[in-house]
Amino acid sequence: MKRIVSGITFAATLALACVAADAPAPSPHEKIRRQLETLQAKPVKAELPPYLAPEDDFENACQRAAQGDKRVVVSIGREACGRCQVFYEYVKRGELKIDKEKFAFIRLDIDDASQRSYFLSTFTPADNNLPFVGVMNGERDALSPCMTGGHTAAEYAKMLNDVLKGKDKAKDSAGK
Repeated sequence: MKRIVSGITFAATLALACVAADAPAPSPHEKIRRQLETLQAKPVKAELPPYLAPEDDFENACQRAAQGDKRVVVSIGREACGRCQVFYEYVKRGELKIDKEKFAFIRLDIDDASQRSYFLSTFTPADNNLPFVGVMNGERDALSPCMTGGHTAAEYAKMLNDVLKGKDKAKDSAGK
């Protein structure tokens, strides 16, 4: 009798393991949706700047940052982009802290040709996966490589910390 019970238990366990193994993995869109839901359940800790208004001048915004001896975090994306929204939620929920004493934060809209041109005149994205995020100085020199696609808050924070420590794009490309 013990053998029969053990056999049945083993068969049931094996069947459940097979069913679990056959369950489809969540799609990338589903993963992003779940990530957004998790982030949005947390309290808001910071305000996002609005997208740069079409009539606002990117050059002036960069010069204002330079006068304050700040670096400029520039992101370019769109409202309908899930990965872009995850990045913005990292900032809003305090998972990615952009120190306002050290950085100015400018959001650009990829669908605005002039704003796209501002970004691409400084950064060269490795691929087409939004958001594109980079750090530059007030003279529009890139201080970091352009990050593309979805990254963790820790990866974005490392980029900001590397810029503050002087590990800029020029030094990295020289192998230092």
